[in-house]
Amino acid sequence: MIMALLGLLWVGGGTLWLLSRRSYRLRQAPQFAADLLGFPVEYAQSIWGRGGVPYALLMPNLIIFGFFTFVPMILNFYVSLTGGESINLINRPFVGFEKYRDIFNCETIFSPKTCTNAGFNFWTGMFNSLWFVVIQVPILCVAALLTALVVNKNIKGRGFWRAMFFYPVMLSPVVIANIWNWVLHRKGVLNEVIGGTRDSLSGLAGLTGFDMVMTVVMAVVLMVVFERAAARSGRDPSLAWTAVLAGLLALLVSWANPLSLLGMPGSFWLGAALGAAILWVVGSGQTWARIALMVAAVIAAALLLSIQFDAVFDFGRYRPINWLVTPNTNWPFFWLVFVFCWSHMGFYMLILLAGLQAIPTDLYEAAKMDATKPFRAFWRITLPLVMPTLTVVIVLSLIRSFQIFDEVYLLTGGGPGRETFMIVQNIYEIAFTNNVPDYGEAAAGSVLMAIVIAVFTFVQLWITRRQSDL
Repeated sequence: MIMALLGLLWVGGGTLWLLSRRSYRLRQAPQFAADLLGFPVEYAQSIWGRGGVPYALLMPNLIIFGFFTFVPMILNFYVSLTGGESINLINRPFVGFEKYRDIFNCETIFSPKTCTNAGFNFWTGMFNSLWFVVIQVPILCVAALLTALVVNKNIKGRGFWRAMFFYPVMLSPVVIANIWNWVLHRKGVLNEVIGGTRDSLSGLAGLTGFDMVMTVVMAVVLMVVFERAAARSGRDPSLAWTAVLAGLLALLVSWANPLSLLGMPGSFWLGAALGAAILWVVGSGQTWARIALMVAAVIAAALLLSIQFDAVFDFGRYRPINWLVTPNTNWPFFWLVFVFCWSHMGFYMLILLAGLQAIPTDLYEAAKMDATKPFRAFWRITLPLVMPTLTVVIVLSLIRSFQIFDEVYLLTGGGPGRETFMIVQNIYEIAFTNNVPDYGEAAAGSVLMAIVIAVFTFVQLWITRRQSDL
C-alpha cells in the first residue's frame, strides 16, 4: 500500500513538474518516460545539488523505515502514558507516568519480591534477561568466532561445514523448540543416552583399581615433563623416556602386584619385571611403544573418569528427568542458553567469516616469515582487524538476546517457577494473555526495555571505540 502510494505520488508529481518546465509532443513520449524515471534525481539536483542525489535515491526506503519504525515508537510511548482497556487511542484516558510509577513501586528494585505485582513481574523478567545476556552473549560470540576461524581454514569439506553450522539459522523457532523438547524430555534422547552409558561407566569403574590407573596417568605426565625439559636443554628426548620409565618402574614396584589389579596372579618381583620390560621397550626408542603408552594413557584417563563420576554421581541411583521443567537445578536456564546459541551461532559465524576473509593474507605470510606463533598472530593480526565486525556481532547478539521470546515461550514457558521468565514474555502476557489486558503497562515495560538495550549498546560501542583509539 505504501509503495503504491509512493509510486502514484512519483508519477503524478513528476508529470506535473515536467510539464510545468517544458512541453512535449506526442512523438516525444519515450523521452517523457525517460525524464519521468529520472525525475527524482533531477529534482534533487535542482534543490540540493549533485550531493543530494544519493539521499533522493534513499528517500523511499527512509520514508518506509521511518513510518514502520519511528511512528510505532512514538505511538508506543504515548500508549504508556494512557490507561483503560480500549485499544483505540482516542478512548484511552491520559494518566501521565502512572504506569512507570507502578513498575518502580518497590522498596528496592534489586529485590522484586518487595514490589507491587507490576513491579515484581517486570523486574523478575528484567533481571533474568540481564543474566541471560551476560552469560549468553560472550559464549555465543566466542563460539561464532572460533567456528568462523575453523571454517575459514583450507580444510576438507569446508563448504559442507559452513552449511551445517548455518543450517539451524534457517529453521523456524517452532521447529527448533520441538526438536529440543524431544531431546530433553523425560523419555527423550538425552536421557536414553545417559541411561545407556550409565551401565558402561559403572562397568569401567569396576574393571580396575585406582592405583593402576594413577600409575599410567602419572607415567604419561612425567613423560611429557621430562621430554619437554630434555628438548629445551638440547639433549636427546630418549633420555627423558628413560627417566620417565624409571619413575614408572618405581611406581609399579612400590605399589606391587600390578598384575593382580588386572585379575592375574602377581607379586613384587612380577611387578618389577613388568616395569623393567616396559623400561627396556620404550627406552629403546620404538615408535610403536610410544603410541602404545599414549593409548594406555587415554584408556587410563577414561577409567579414572569413570571411577570418579561413579563415586560423585552414583550412576546406580540416576533417574531420568525432564531437563526443561525440573526446578532448582539451573538445567532449564542452561539448556535455554545452549539452544539459543546453537540456533543463532551460524548467522554470526557468517558475519565474522566475511570479516576474516577481508583480512589481507600478506600479513599472515609476513608473520610466518618472522616465525610468529599462531596464537600471537591471532592476537596481533586477526583480532584487531576483525574487531569492527566483532563489535557488530556483539551489538546484534546483545539486542537479540534481550528480545528472546520464542525459545522461552515454546521450551520452558518461563518456568519452572520464574527461573526463565524474560522481560519480553512479561510484556506479551500483560498485553495479550491477561483477563484484563493493560496495554499501558506493557507499553511502559517495552519503553524501559528499549532504554536498557540502548544503554548497553552505547556502552559497548564506547568501549570498543576507546580500545581502537589506544
